[in-house]
Amino acid sequence: MKFGNDLRIKTVTSWFPPDRESVEDAVAAGKLETQDVDRLGLTGLPVSARWSGPEMAVAAGRDAISRAGWSPSDVGLVMHTWIYHQGHDMWSPPHFVANEVGAPHALSYGVQQGCNAAALALQLAALHLDAEPGLGAALITSGDRFAPPGMDRWTSDYGLGFGDAGTAALLHRADSRVDSGAGSGDDYALLSLATETEAELELMMRHGDDFSAAPLSHNDYIDLRRPKKSYVEAYGKEKFTSIASRSIRKVVVDAVHDAGLRLDDPRIKYIALPRLGAYLLDANYVPVLDDVLKAEALRFGADTGHLGCGDFLANLADLRDRTPLQPGDVALVIGGGAAWTWACAVVQVPERRIPEEPGPEQGPEGGV
Repeated sequence: MKFGNDLRIKTVTSWFPPDRESVEDAVAAGKLETQDVDRLGLTGLPVSARWSGPEMAVAAGRDAISRAGWSPSDVGLVMHTWIYHQGHDMWSPPHFVANEVGAPHALSYGVQQGCNAAALALQLAALHLDAEPGLGAALITSGDRFAPPGMDRWTSDYGLGFGDAGTAALLHRADSRVDSGAGSGDDYALLSLATETEAELELMMRHGDDFSAAPLSHNDYIDLRRPKKSYVEAYGKEKFTSIASRSIRKVVVDAVHDAGLRLDDPRIKYIALPRLGAYLLDANYVPVLDDVLKAEALRFGADTGHLGCGDFLANLADLRDRTPLQPGDVALVIGGGAAWTWACAVVQVPERRIPEEPGPEQGPEGGV
């Protein structure tokens, strides 16, 4: 999907809880096998002892609005994403996020597409902004707390550890009523975003299990390994690997093409990889990307682990804060969501950009 250069990511933020669990502590506690340490490639995971996923999303959203220097009333759309329990049953976390960031009248809804939901929310928000010129800005958030007993952040899935965080991005049109104005600048122009879906792979997440009447009926905690193992025994690993490789290649090629660029364009400096374990990245992503792109592949997840829907937006924040991108430079962000959809976004640093100093770290209640 081609957006041109007037669709702007005003700013993007990540919010992490202060507590952490190191790999060494996880091994000592018997939560992680020693032989799995190198396959994960992690130093530790952020762990929320207090804040829920929606509360961390609110913290990130407030930070984004503050960085932008906007009023919360400028936000006309709130799209919240998550993959795990949000703290209440039969409840709407998107409306909580909208109200708590100060935009209670914004259209609010959730986007559920596995760990790829934030990318899909960016795409949907772009369509809203095209269709509704008076909308103002869209706030996209993610928030998850992978706490026991429902999750085991070290072993609920193969090849990754789950970290707690909230993320947020503000999306707007450069000619909207919340235009940047002189001297303020945007983090990125969102040039394109391509997606590819292979819905037949939904079977991976439930293979061998009947449909149940209530959550956690199949196991005491969410164990994604069991159905995946059952699926691989029935269909083989090569089927998924082949589909994943083809889909990853396609979203990269399509996104670069839609952005009006060549794959070897020297302005493309980096591609940010999802925050999966080292083994998964080396097996599924790196061989394809090395064949397609000359850009440097970046891994930002060693100290955060997989953030669920948060990977995509956290990677945009780290590209801004941890790389030497200059005005005119281009970067790609790639992600995937189980059962399965892949996405790739192409962003460019606008020619007019003044970095903003982040405010003091705040908790979800606004206290330092």
